[in-house]
Amino acid sequence: MKYLKQITLIAFLWLLVINSGTLGVLDTELRLQMSHAWWTGKEEVQISPEMTRKIRGDIRFGVIGTNNKRYIAYEQGQSILMLPGDWLGTQIARVFPILDEQDWRELIVSFFIFIPINIAVVVASYWLLKLLEFPDKVAAVSSLILLLGTTILHHAQVHQQNNQILVLLIVGYAGVLSFIKTKNYQVLFLSGLALGGTILIRITCLLHVLTVGLFLLGCLLYNNRKNIQDNLKPLGIFMTGLIPLTLLGRILDFSRYGSFFVSGKSVEKAQLQTDPMWQGLPDLPPNYPLINSPHVGILGPLISPAKSLFIYDPLLLPGLVVGITYWRRFSPYLQWYLITIGFNITLHLFAYSRFFFWHGDHAWAARYHVTSIHLLLIPLIAVIVKELPRLKALKKNLIKAIIGLAILVQLASVAMPFNLEIYQSQMGMAGSKYDLRIVQRVINIVCLINPSISKYCIPNYPEQEKFVKSFNHFNFFPHILSEKIANPWINRLILGFWLIALIAAISLTFYFFKVKLP
Repeated sequence: MKYLKQITLIAFLWLLVINSGTLGVLDTELRLQMSHAWWTGKEEVQISPEMTRKIRGDIRFGVIGTNNKRYIAYEQGQSILMLPGDWLGTQIARVFPILDEQDWRELIVSFFIFIPINIAVVVASYWLLKLLEFPDKVAAVSSLILLLGTTILHHAQVHQQNNQILVLLIVGYAGVLSFIKTKNYQVLFLSGLALGGTILIRITCLLHVLTVGLFLLGCLLYNNRKNIQDNLKPLGIFMTGLIPLTLLGRILDFSRYGSFFVSGKSVEKAQLQTDPMWQGLPDLPPNYPLINSPHVGILGPLISPAKSLFIYDPLLLPGLVVGITYWRRFSPYLQWYLITIGFNITLHLFAYSRFFFWHGDHAWAARYHVTSIHLLLIPLIAVIVKELPRLKALKKNLIKAIIGLAILVQLASVAMPFNLEIYQSQMGMAGSKYDLRIVQRVINIVCLINPSISKYCIPNYPEQEKFVKSFNHFNFFPHILSEKIANPWINRLILGFWLIALIAAISLTFYFFKVKLP
């Protein structure tokens, strides 16, 4: 992998620049709370007098588990990942109390845990594309476009589970392909182990495991149709790799809930009527949380203005066009990969179709579906890049413009807190009628620079501004930390460091694309 160092450096710089220094979302903050409780001996569920129960099953209040203790009803994988950073952040807070302990913990986790994981997404994509026999230069450029031009960038700032799951899935697919080419059983075991990690992070990743298993089975049958029994050993090694981390998840759930066959969410659902914590709150609809008509959760991720995968990942549509156009030129492995990913997307659309929270709000785009889209885009972006030199000038410039637009969309997604447009819509503020959040985001960025430029600027509505003011700012770590650190010299130093990183990221990316992109 000739360009590994270059793409790693460029990815690192961009991930540094877009980092907010926070976890970005309540779900991940609660998982960090779990991490902290494990090594400090504190209770996972921290209920303060000012906390108000909003709904039955309010995740902040947890569920009743073994020994009548309350547990946060999440899988434990992400908390395990964050645990070293949580410990380190706590120690640093004791030595350098310029930030509160909570802020230090989030800062250290966001930089020292999640930046390496997101770099690994780029590196793993590069590896997968090489295994799919794309040229080195194409694989390198495509891996960077994947980071900068898809919603992977948003999830590199808002640390939900998506990118952690994605890197493990890429390793899962790459491990299968590597085994097919080398017959190295160790890498096949690694594939299964990585997929077990996805289940530890989110139990619904069983859908992903199924499709990677189908990919392995199809590749084995393609290579060895006559002696089908010879395929049993590779399948057994793959399944063996799945066991350790999957079993760890079952053991952890047993210790928390008293059964190997339940998860936090299944316990939460079972206790919606029986947990005294919910006494006095309105009942939830029958069949909760599966309360929607199926078409709501199927069409929503495809065409809704707030969540459409085509709007918030602009490379998806041209990628599909290219995939259909060049299908017959693809290797059997690439064809089978795309077929299994298509099946994966279909499974997720139907699995979440009736779910009341199918959209995954609060989030940018339909977050339960974007990981499948990222897997689909990995080779499709590479096909676009590979075919670029063969296109006529007009088509070539059009494709480059689409790539540029996709990068701008993703940079806009990280420029400000993602909650801003959600709250604008909930408040019914001017410009939010159609809930087209990318357009609202562009307006909000421009208004932040010049509040008089549009009638839709937030300061023009002082009565509503107070409800969204805490989100109306740039979402990069110098801006966030300047509100928390009293020393102006430290803030200037942080800003200067960030500006140097920004200039370096832009310069190196421009140079790399100019030299490597046809």
